[in-house]
Amino acid sequence: MMAKLSPKKEQILTTAARLLATRGGVNFSMRIVADEMGIRLSNLQYYFPTLEKLFSALVENMLLLVERKINLALKSDAETMSVLIDIICSELDDVYNCQLMWEIWALSERTTEAHHAIDLFYQEYLKKIACFVQSQNTLLNNDEIQRRALIIVSLLEGIWVVAGKKRSGIELDKIKADLLHTINLIISST
Repeated sequence: MMAKLSPKKEQILTTAARLLATRGGVNFSMRIVADEMGIRLSNLQYYFPTLEKLFSALVENMLLLVERKINLALKSDAETMSVLIDIICSELDDVYNCQLMWEIWALSERTTEAHHAIDLFYQEYLKKIACFVQSQNTLLNNDEIQRRALIIVSLLEGIWVVAGKKRSGIELDKIKADLLHTINLIISST
């Protein structure tokens, strides 16, 4: 993942993320970002020489923010999965974040660097959930742990895809309770 960013790079990435979420990847370019920031394209290219570099930095930055939230949840004790579910579901209220994640997934198919960043993120995410599963059910073998971690991550990510953005009529409290119950069943069954 990327090192600490300069304030200017953070400003560029914040602007680029907002534009990506509101306009989508099809209507996104280096020139649009530069114009929005009131800088010349050459100034933007000093920080991010190509659109691919900007895309990759956007993906890495977003995934770093998500990873921090996951790490925070995994540091809590017995309520780890509940905290993680709260974090995931709280983000569903933010249409901007849901749209941005969808655009980032789309970007990951356009650039090799962005694809690599998202792959690394999911590898780490799966490892962290696998460690949690193992800590909760020591009777499982490694294959069972890996499969269950994959199922749990798929459930959590699926909430973003299915319930995010267009969530009218969805009761988040009930979804959280059902998710927690389902994940506990996945972990505890032998």
